[in-house]
Amino acid sequence: MLATSSQALIDGGLGGVIWSYLFTVIFFTCVVASMADMASMAPTSGGQYHWVSEFSPKKFQRFLSYVVGWISALGWQAGTASTAFLTGTMIQGLIVLNHPDYVPTRWQGTLFTIAIALVAAFFNTYGAKYLPLLEGLILFLHVFGFFAILIPLWVLGPKNDAHTVFATFQDGGGWGSVPAAMTIGQISPIFAFVGPDAGTHMGMW
Repeated sequence: MLATSSQALIDGGLGGVIWSYLFTVIFFTCVVASMADMASMAPTSGGQYHWVSEFSPKKFQRFLSYVVGWISALGWQAGTASTAFLTGTMIQGLIVLNHPDYVPTRWQGTLFTIAIALVAAFFNTYGAKYLPLLEGLILFLHVFGFFAILIPLWVLGPKNDAHTVFATFQDGGGWGSVPAAMTIGQISPIFAFVGPDAGTHMGMW
């Protein structure tokens, strides 16, 4: 999440990050409540494409379900690619941090991205029986990593007054206005809440 917050800090600033997260939580809660309502009426592991077919007018069911199915598939593929990209560039950033003489290039970042995607594909294909163990380990790292990052930032980080934190907005991307910049910067909080439909897909298993 630290890596994806950079977009919101550039396009929105400190205040933009906080207010974007707040609005995203509120509106994503509405989306999740709607999905929960549909899941209670038509439980399915398919999710969105099934609900579109179930609840749309009969003459549009096939077409709309087909379109939504492809949009969902492409969205998950893009999400997987962006996760591999973020992980690859974080590894590249760690190399820069520990070896100041290293000059990162874009083609090396692409190779890191491909390597991460291959490792994930290999593990999900051949190491699937170890996924519960890995997920438990990652949960442990997430919980304790949260405190390992938050506490030093809280204690050692520079302190700002409330006005600076909640009312400082910026248009670092040059979009021409703060609201336009915050619209672009909202990519960060949206990325944080991607995937609330996962419970629906797993619910029928």
